[in-house]
Amino acid sequence: MDSRNSASSYALDASAFYVGIPFLSVGGYCTTPAVFDEVKHIKKSHGAIEALLATGSLQVIDPDKYSFEKTKSMARKTGDYPRLSQADVSIIALALQLKIVLLTDDYAVANVAATLNIPIQSSSSKGIKETRKWISYCSACGKKFGPIAKECSLCGNRLRRKYKITGG
Repeated sequence: MDSRNSASSYALDASAFYVGIPFLSVGGYCTTPAVFDEVKHIKKSHGAIEALLATGSLQVIDPDKYSFEKTKSMARKTGDYPRLSQADVSIIALALQLKIVLLTDDYAVANVAATLNIPIQSSSSKGIKETRKWISYCSACGKKFGPIAKECSLCGNRLRRKYKITGG
């Protein structure tokens, strides 16, 4: 299932499979084993995914460790990491590694990808209009914290999240 010679031009996250992208047109797609595991049940009775694999229209590729770690680091910086699955991180890392377009409708995935300068395309009619950086803040005392903090260290209040637009 792992191929290193990729002629792919699009990295597909799970949402692209759910809207039918690889079933509607030919070629140039790749995904990761983690995303593949999430979607392999789609259209199973028709063998659609198996046909895509057999014809080379879809390749399943593991991202390299460098791209994976860089993606995780950026996701932490943007504050999106808690919202991303391992499959999400893997598909962003693969698009980064192969320098190809990422098809997604997941805002956290698109936000991290955009921050890494990965070209993004919506797999449906939605799309990302701006990039965001998440912060946590205390509504009682106003102190700001990093994106994954849960409780104010000054007053013990539960923190809220908000974002700052960083591009778009």
